[in-house]
This record gives sequence, structure tokens and C-alpha cells, in this order.
Amino acid sequence: MDKVDKVDKVDKVEYLNEFGRLGVRYRKMRLEREMVQEDVLAHGFSVRHYQQLEAGRPHSLKTFFRLSKMFAIHPEELIKGIFDGRNGSRKNK
Repeated sequence: MDKVDKVDKVDKVEYLNEFGRLGVRYRKMRLEREMVQEDVLAHGFSVRHYQQLEAGRPHSLKTFFRLSKMFAIHPEELIKGIFDGRNGSRKNK
């Protein structure tokens, strides 16, 4: 395995961690809104798919925007802080 492959593997692991943090946030927001998982059906998600999202499964930007709409929150607020601490991100800002 060369250096590039090792870097790619580290990036993939970090992104999986970030999807995990998003999943925790989705669950928190659902519970704050007193929603049960079955309530996501009204927003076009299957219960199983939504369970996978809360468990941290990687998903598309389209799904992210659908979740933002479901929670009635601006996408920027939904992702706020998710990338903090990622290999020096935000240190230059």
C-alpha cells in the first residue's frame, strides 16, 4: 500500500465518522420534534432507510437536503460543527 492509498483510507474513515455525527444529529433533531421513526414516511423516507441514516450510513447531498427540509432547518445549520476538528479544518478561518 503506497502513501496515497493510506491517505485515501484515512479520509474515508474520517468521512464515515462525520456521517456518524450527522446520524446522531438526525436522531437528536427527530426526538426534539417529538417524531417517531414512522413519521419519516410522510417525508418520503422508508423507516429502514431513515434508521440507516441515523446509524451513520453515508448518503447523498440530495438526501441531506431532504432531511433539512423534513426538519425545517437550513442545511448550513444542520451540518454546522460536523467538520470541526477534522485535520485542522477551520484553523485557517
